[in-house]
Amino acid sequence: MVKKHECVSIGLFPIDFSMDPELPYRDGERAAHNDPPGEPPPPLDIQDGPPPSPPPVYFAPRPGAVPRLLAGLESGILGAAVMIGWFAVDSLIESQYWWAMLNLWGASVYHNRVFSMGFGVATLAGASTHFFLHGVGGALWSLLAAKIANYWLHLFCSFAAAAAWYWLLMYAFWPAVAPIVSRISPLPATLLAYFLFGAALSRNPRRARQLSAIWQT
Repeated sequence: MVKKHECVSIGLFPIDFSMDPELPYRDGERAAHNDPPGEPPPPLDIQDGPPPSPPPVYFAPRPGAVPRLLAGLESGILGAAVMIGWFAVDSLIESQYWWAMLNLWGASVYHNRVFSMGFGVATLAGASTHFFLHGVGGALWSLLAAKIANYWLHLFCSFAAAAAWYWLLMYAFWPAVAPIVSRISPLPATLLAYFLFGAALSRNPRRARQLSAIWQT
C-alpha cells in the first residue's frame, strides 16, 4: 500500500509521488475517481426572431444661416489679416515701407494723394477697406457653400472662390473705385496673398459647427 506523501529516492534526488495524478492519493487526500460528473452548463438563452437592429447613427445638424454667416465673416477677416502680413513681408523684401499696400488700398478714399501720405489716416482707410471687402467675401462664400459636405471638395472650391473674388476686385471693383490699385498691385505677391485667403476660407464649415453649438446652448 502506498502511503501518503511517500517519497522514493533515486540517486541523489528524492521524488514525491503524492503529486502524481495516477496515484490514489494527491496532496494527502484520496482522489475522487468515482465521483459523479458535474452538471453540464446551462444552455445559452437564444431568442428566436431577427437580430436587434444597430443603434442609429448620429448626424450633426447643419448649421443655420447665422452661424454660417458669422463663420464666413470671421474667416474672411482672418484671411485679410494674413494677407496684410504677407504684403508687409513682401514690401520689406522690396525695400519699401511695410504699410505700402495699406496706403495703396487707401486710394479708395484719398485717391492719388496716398502717394504723398505716410503712415496714418491713409493706412487706416486702406486697412478698413481691405478688411471690409474680404469679410464680405468670406461671408458670401460661407452662405453659398452651405451644402458642400465633402472636405476636399470644399477645400478646392474655397481656392476657386478666392480666385473669383480676386478677379472681381481687380477687374470690377478697383477699376471703378480706384484704378491705380489694379494697375500697380504686385502681381506675384497678390496671387500668393489670395491663395492664403482661400486657405482661410476653407475653415468655414468647422467654425460654423462650433458657432452653431454655442448658439444652441
